Amino acid sequence: DLGAVALVPKGDTSGADRKGLFNRSLFKYDQEKDIYICPMGEELQNRFTMVEDGLEQQMYFNNIACRDCSQRSRCTTSKRDPRRIKRWVHEAEMEDMQARLNASPQTAVVRKQTVEHPFGTIKMWMGATHFLTQRFKNVSTEISLHVLAYNLKRMMSIWGAEGLAIKLRERCS
Repeated sequence: DLGAVALVPKGDTSGADRKGLFNRSLFKYDQEKDIYICPMGEELQNRFTMVEDGLEQQMYFNNIACRDCSQRSRCTTSKRDPRRIKRWVHEAEMEDMQARLNASPQTAVVRKQTVEHPFGTIKMWMGATHFLTQRFKNVSTEISLHVLAYNLKRMMSIWGAEGLAIKLRERCS
């Protein structure tokens, strides 16, 4: 622990809104009971733990309540299965981070001002079009190289080429 406090907004990646379904944010987590409360007030219990893409996740659902629910069509597209909510085992940390951001909106403004310039510069270098590679691994490598180049140029503008070389030698010895 280096004493740094991460401030990354919790993104909404469910895609439910685009499908006309209840968004995951409408399902409230009760930490004490380890359940989710659906928009209709029903409890979704923790049924099992699984590993998906290397992340340990807990699965919450309620077969009986979902089967007879009047809002089922707004909750899931499945004709057979209930709405399932996945919860990453470290999601509490994400929620704490979001609470810190919500408590200090000015922090989000400063963060945005700090990170927008590098991304804008990188987009300009790329021609503001698209990545040259395909597949996540390749695109990840491509953006990593852009970020490395940006950081090297930034350090050279601060310390100069010779100063950067000295700092790198100090760090590597």
